Amino acid sequence: MRVGFVVGEFPLLSETFVIDQMAGLLSRGFDVEVICTRIGSDGRIDRQGEPVAKLLATTRCWWEWAAGVRELVFRLPPRLRYKVSTALDIIFSRRLNRCDVIVAHFGQNGERVVALKKWKFLKPPVITIFHGADVAIPSRQAVLAAQYAGLIKHGTLNLTVNEFFRGMLLAAGASQSSTVVHHMGIDPREISYRWASWQGTQLILTTVCRLVEKKGVEFALRALASLVSFHPEIDWRYDIIGDGPLRPGLERLAAELGLASRVTFLGSLSHMQVKRRLRLAHLFLLPSVTASDGDMEGIPVALMEAMAAGLIAVSTYHSGIPELIQDGETGFLAPERDITALADKLAWVAKHPGECERIALAARRKVEEQFNADVLNERFAQIVTQVAMQGAALESAIHVGIADAPPDRSGAV
Repeated sequence: MRVGFVVGEFPLLSETFVIDQMAGLLSRGFDVEVICTRIGSDGRIDRQGEPVAKLLATTRCWWEWAAGVRELVFRLPPRLRYKVSTALDIIFSRRLNRCDVIVAHFGQNGERVVALKKWKFLKPPVITIFHGADVAIPSRQAVLAAQYAGLIKHGTLNLTVNEFFRGMLLAAGASQSSTVVHHMGIDPREISYRWASWQGTQLILTTVCRLVEKKGVEFALRALASLVSFHPEIDWRYDIIGDGPLRPGLERLAAELGLASRVTFLGSLSHMQVKRRLRLAHLFLLPSVTASDGDMEGIPVALMEAMAAGLIAVSTYHSGIPELIQDGETGFLAPERDITALADKLAWVAKHPGECERIALAARRKVEEQFNADVLNERFAQIVTQVAMQGAALESAIHVGIADAPPDRSGAV
């Protein structure tokens, strides 16, 4: 079975979950093709190792030899840009039609693909996976239904990474039977569990994220400043791994709050370096918030990795995070932007290392049982197979003269 993945830039370090899902199908005997807008050039990605090298061998730009005109097309006025880009999508659609099923990561890519369905230029069924901003921002702007009208009408199956986003799509008019939650996950076998008590030693907190508004690092710093004021006896340090547009402002804020000697901005690190840093830490802090433009998390992979490694996760009641963390059971949650509540959670963890070990163990089990990439990839392979079979059955029905027969979606997953 040939599965075509439609993505934006490929490969991307920030989208390793896409690579892992593709690799999961490869390991199960599927043929995988990658159709992207552009081929990435991030030097931090190992292009020689498996499975990236194998995937890159089958990766092509959608517009093939015409990919060089992409920048010119995107400078055109909106209406003309849409017409020209759609025409180019149609011209270079044959690679898509060689596939048995199309998997589009992110809603905008799914909508782009089903536009070919609308014009009768695409045969394979389309699965679209929604991750975060692609749902949350248009929902905030009240344009979700309009933006994904094609997917709602012509898409075969819409998968969301959490229940929260599924609710948004249902409210926009997507059907119950074609909209299903499918979590992203990690491979716990690659992350060794290690519990380390901070009793009698310095509590080491860490964050791994891109420094953008929705990650809530500003509130982490403000909560730690509150911790200094109300619990000066607690000895801690905070390492922030990652880069992004907010870094200069966050560094200034740390200095203004008097935290510069305790907070270290480490910048972007390789995946191996991140793993080493996680082994040194006790607590993973990610107080995610809804950004001013409506952008939201899905369920952050970084939280899953930290929980698998034995760290205590402290986050917020935000988007799908409560599907991963149950407050007081597998980690700790505070309301978004609530500095006092967040500081109280940090203080409790700092003062109760003995009681936190059971939470760390429960967190590891949660990841192993519900966010295990191997289990999720097996389920995804079954979904893809069934959707492809239904698509083939419908195509056969069309050829024997019953083109009006509706697709059977009752058993999509």
